[in-house]
Amino acid sequence: MMCRLPDLPKIKSVAIHGLIFISVVNLWLACSKEPMQKKPTLTAPVAGEVLIKFKPGVPEDSVRALTARLGLEHIRDLRDIGVRVFRTTSRFTTAQVLSACRSEVCIEYAEPNSTVKIPEKN
Repeated sequence: MMCRLPDLPKIKSVAIHGLIFISVVNLWLACSKEPMQKKPTLTAPVAGEVLIKFKPGVPEDSVRALTARLGLEHIRDLRDIGVRVFRTTSRFTTAQVLSACRSEVCIEYAEPNSTVKIPEKN
């Protein structure tokens, strides 16, 4: 029984076609991705303003009692994301208010109100 030698021209042809196929797929994937966007930049916080998101189902009277205790003045609601904007009074600093809010079980999160600048598309 004799060993059959591999058909080298056929192997080369398959390898070349495989490499071409992989190159075309990689090129297509690279071109189909969204171009890299510049990242949004966060500006300095608005002095004396905090954003608070209360957990779902927190009664409005509890919200009013907590904000009164912390000396917060309601400015507006960001209804689309369920966040309320408050202004601190001279009784507490923004840092003190945020610290107190973060320890409250009825608050999902609290953070300083900062402006985010979103870069324009190219």
